[in-house]
Amino acid sequence: MKNYFKLILFAFSLVVVSCDKDFNSVGSDLVGDEHFNYEIDSLAEMKAYTKATGEVQTNNLSVNSLGIYKNDVFGTTTASFVTQVGMTVGNPDYGTNVQIRDVYLYVPFFVSNKVTDTNGDSTYELDSIFSNNYDVDANLDQLSSKKFKLSVFENGYFLQNSEPNGDIQKYYSDMGSLIDSNKKGSDSNGNSINNGNRLNDDVDVSQNDQFYFNKNEIKIYKKNTINGNYVYVDESGNELPNQSDATTWVVKERLSPGIYLKLNKNFFYKKFFDSTNPANLNLANMVNNNNFRNYFRGLYFKVEAIAGVEAAMAMLNFSRAKLSIDYSSISTGSTSLTDKTATFNLGISSGNQTVSLLDNNFNQSYLDNGIFNPENNSSNSNYGKNEKLYLKGGVGSVVYMDLFGPDTNGNNISDQLEFYQNKKWLINDAYIEFYIDTNVMNQLNKKEEPLRLYLFDATNQIPLIDYTADATVNTNSKFNKSIFGGTIDRKNTSRGVKYKIRITNLINNLFNSTNESYNKNLRLGLCVSETISTTSNFYYKSPVSILGQEIKYFPAGSIMSPVGTVIHGPNSLDIGKRLKLKIHYTEPN
Repeated sequence: MKNYFKLILFAFSLVVVSCDKDFNSVGSDLVGDEHFNYEIDSLAEMKAYTKATGEVQTNNLSVNSLGIYKNDVFGTTTASFVTQVGMTVGNPDYGTNVQIRDVYLYVPFFVSNKVTDTNGDSTYELDSIFSNNYDVDANLDQLSSKKFKLSVFENGYFLQNSEPNGDIQKYYSDMGSLIDSNKKGSDSNGNSINNGNRLNDDVDVSQNDQFYFNKNEIKIYKKNTINGNYVYVDESGNELPNQSDATTWVVKERLSPGIYLKLNKNFFYKKFFDSTNPANLNLANMVNNNNFRNYFRGLYFKVEAIAGVEAAMAMLNFSRAKLSIDYSSISTGSTSLTDKTATFNLGISSGNQTVSLLDNNFNQSYLDNGIFNPENNSSNSNYGKNEKLYLKGGVGSVVYMDLFGPDTNGNNISDQLEFYQNKKWLINDAYIEFYIDTNVMNQLNKKEEPLRLYLFDATNQIPLIDYTADATVNTNSKFNKSIFGGTIDRKNTSRGVKYKIRITNLINNLFNSTNESYNKNLRLGLCVSETISTTSNFYYKSPVSILGQEIKYFPAGSIMSPVGTVIHGPNSLDIGKRLKLKIHYTEPN
């Protein structure tokens, strides 16, 4: 019986070897049978172009950056933010004799690996935090030293939903000075005035002048109004005898780590509750969110560097944020104060407008690569055959690629593509490997390397068929579309080596489809991606041009990412890592 199974196994191995003899490849460095590893010289015509994005559309992104990120390869980005604020309940009845107890703002961080002890206290690892020397995987507890100045103001600039011609309103990354010049704050009595004092004016400097991304769990303690005073109470609601003994305070609510700021109580009383205020919200301003957003135009988060201090940047989903006002008032039909909470939402939830405000100071070495003069070599035969290609999210750069050579016979099909179409190959696999220039990127820690690159159809500004056809999912959505690929490959090392993106269906259509909509050559685009699930397009403020093609927009996922990478181009000095399309195929008999 054992010999029988050995015979079956041997026969199966012969079938595999026989089938492999029909499995060929175009391109070098293929893994597998060396006897069928061919390199087609004409594929050296593949061209790639690094294009500066210039200022980009940044309103209503699902993820926004906040803070300061110094990247030794690309430069420094300072990210501020402005958002409208919306009511969760329209036309509310706050009651009478309103007394504000606390006003706080909470914006949760992205977190992972929550561990809870027997006391109910939780510890977390923070995700999507970027700083020059911070690497969460190395267990470096450095965030408390990564400080910057954070000021929260009332936004005084009205953010519209639509342009005068009816198009959806577009706001761009460079409108920070406009927002800043229209900011409002509080005077000494709590009144809203132009260029007034910031609203996060607590004596705790970690909430303003020395702000940092605190990884600790946030605890909110139980307090009640007793005899007109707002005091700490025990589980039964009785006033604690020693109000200053924090060890006796009872935890009412636990929040995951995030931005937690106490805001000026007098300002919000004057703005929202003061019946003597002629513009009081209890009039028409609180009937609906349209009126409310015109009256209270939102919050402006202003970020400033502290001299000599290296800061950090976090990616935040402001739609999970909340502005809460704890207050006491007398309800209709009652004679005593009752403790209540009014909650308002931020971010793009409930129709709020937001804008990410990005200020960049690029390194000269990044500028010197010609990305801010994108057509400067277009008349040169080597245009598009760069040694290095630069990809950076936010206000940065995108790479565009032409897989096949030009059309010289005037039939609107690349001559090289026609050559392959005549072969009638069965495409088994096709992909592009993007090798990281480790000589450049080793300046950074591994958390500063993009987790994901995204390849798209830049001719039609849509996802590739291979992206759409891939239905794979992961518990972490950042790893969805695993067959399509684009996730960094570290090759069992701490550093990234390459990215690999599969385009089998695209190449099969280009080579074999009879549908002219599918077999025409495409220009591809490559960018970093904060989230692979986001394929919507946002606008360049000034369209980029590639050999006469004007491109107006590109994937929003790139705008949401602060990081970048450098990859080997078609003319890299390291020949084995040059940018190449690789195709495995079966020739017809």
